[in-house]
Amino acid sequence: MPLTEVREAPSVCKPKQDDERHCRCYKGHGAGKHMVDDVEAPSLQKSTYYSRVSSEYTTCGLPDDSAGYYTQNRIVKGGLKLAKKGFRTLRDECFKAKKIYEDPEFPPNDYSISFNGVTRRSYVWKRPRDIVDNPRFFIDGATRFDIQQGELGDCWLLAAVSNLTLNPQLFHVVVPCDQGFTDLYAGIFHFKFWQYGKWQEVVVDDMLPTYNGQLVFMHSKTKNEFWCALLEKAYAKMYGGYEALRGGNINESMVDLTGGVVEMVDLHNPPPKLFSLLWKAYRRGALIGCAIEPNNPAVQTESILPNGLIMRHAYSITRVTVVDIQSVGPKVKNNRHSAPFIRPRLQDALATMNKSLVGAGSPVSAATSMLNRFHLPSSLASLTNWNLSLAFPEGKAELVRLHNPWGNETEWKGSWSDKSPEWATIADQEKQRLGLTFDDDGEFWMSYQDFIKNFTCVEICDVTPEVFDDDNSDDEGNGHRPPAEQVQKRYQMVLYEGAWASQHSAGGCRNFIDTFASNPQYTVQLEDPDVDDDDDLCTMVVSLMQKNVRQLKRYGVDYVPIGFTIYKLPPDVQPGKKLDTEFFKYNPSIAKVPFFLNTREITTRFRFPPGFYVIIPSTFEPEMTGEFLLRVFTEAKRK
Repeated sequence: MPLTEVREAPSVCKPKQDDERHCRCYKGHGAGKHMVDDVEAPSLQKSTYYSRVSSEYTTCGLPDDSAGYYTQNRIVKGGLKLAKKGFRTLRDECFKAKKIYEDPEFPPNDYSISFNGVTRRSYVWKRPRDIVDNPRFFIDGATRFDIQQGELGDCWLLAAVSNLTLNPQLFHVVVPCDQGFTDLYAGIFHFKFWQYGKWQEVVVDDMLPTYNGQLVFMHSKTKNEFWCALLEKAYAKMYGGYEALRGGNINESMVDLTGGVVEMVDLHNPPPKLFSLLWKAYRRGALIGCAIEPNNPAVQTESILPNGLIMRHAYSITRVTVVDIQSVGPKVKNNRHSAPFIRPRLQDALATMNKSLVGAGSPVSAATSMLNRFHLPSSLASLTNWNLSLAFPEGKAELVRLHNPWGNETEWKGSWSDKSPEWATIADQEKQRLGLTFDDDGEFWMSYQDFIKNFTCVEICDVTPEVFDDDNSDDEGNGHRPPAEQVQKRYQMVLYEGAWASQHSAGGCRNFIDTFASNPQYTVQLEDPDVDDDDDLCTMVVSLMQKNVRQLKRYGVDYVPIGFTIYKLPPDVQPGKKLDTEFFKYNPSIAKVPFFLNTREITTRFRFPPGFYVIIPSTFEPEMTGEFLLRVFTEAKRK
């Protein structure tokens, strides 16, 4: 019987403007705040880049650098080659020589701020001891309320750092404690970031850009605390300068700070039991971010809506919980039969409130005093209780707590916002458990229903288990996460590194069937069905990441559309054998990404029967080149 050539629906490329998302501009407390620079796109592009895989310079398929402008030395200065000596060795050398460290790879000049060395105003680089009298690395530890955004559009980083402070153990993997401004001070600091499968140390000096004696980028709310500013500087050095951090997605920073894998949830079409998914992710120690993407791309970045939320801005979710509502009305079904019963109660509450207003008298002060002391609060509480009884008939409210990295009064103004009447229905003990405060600190609560109505996407970063040891933190009142035993052994991971090389392994998606087989191919075996399910299926999370792109942003390099296609290997095909064009012509794929996206990382979750599967990572079109990291997560056996 002759084989029939398979015709699949073509893959779709969905452009995504990363630099317009999460965010590019800055909104401060006062007027006159601006982005650090308006820099034109580079007119030249480089032809080679430094590969951390091969430790050599590799052709990347860009136009030839005939003028020799982007030499290997300039690329190294861009931040791609790291210091050979570690932090302690360098610090010991400084102590021995009785000198203060100066970082030769990230000098205090305008090229470390702007790609072309042109800035809007003159910045003065100062050490913390020259800014304040008593500099400290930490003051009473690190919290999300320390973080203040400066004149740089990197809220996508700040939102992830805010989340990271909730897990002290992981936080101190990124921000080690063996440094400060006292006995161990030598002007040198170090931080660790996860980069393409490895934890990487970044060493910096403590020279920071200032204007009029004030720090201009990320800083702490407490003037003499400097962990925030130095963390951002190290992150900027890793990517080649402060300007490299302008514009980005929170999923990038969450992965860099944890080594985890990010899954995005589209709130236009949320999965069933999403609140349970968020609650479990929070309990597992995941970092969770969210944003509002407008339907109209012409909407201005970071415009503030009437309800207090900000478009195209990165928020972090810092708590997911359920609270008990006190004194709610009788539990009645919300249908047409209950309306005659509910309406008189609501009318009574409104009548009581109206009577209070009428009977208060004409003098404003007397009326205000009377309303505040007696009638209006009880009337509002009565009305609020009835509204809540309809919205939450079981007497429990599902809430999420969000944090705006601006750290100011720009917060949600709707139900469950600061000082809204809903909080009158919560017991004092419950408020204490939540650590409830009503400060203008950028943090606020929302009901889950309001959250999914207003936000458009959620990104959940599950932390890989190897970064955890035993942890005695809890989830009662202090904002910390549950013990690490609950997050260990969640997944087992297989990691592959590869590249799409011109005229060799850059075959494009399956739309280009004649070259598709030249793409790298990876075979994985699913053996054990998920232990918590009885449908004999295995969970597999596939994550594909482009490498070294943000580091090359100063040379005009940008993300290309990437994705992957998955095939189930037939029993008669030997695992590990490279599949050819004929196989792809006559065998349909079992799954693929919804869209090819020009983003750093794309992740999709699948459930398949046990067997062998072949994953084909590719760019959308042939001859798009670059390095990539492919990670495959499967549910691990539990003891």
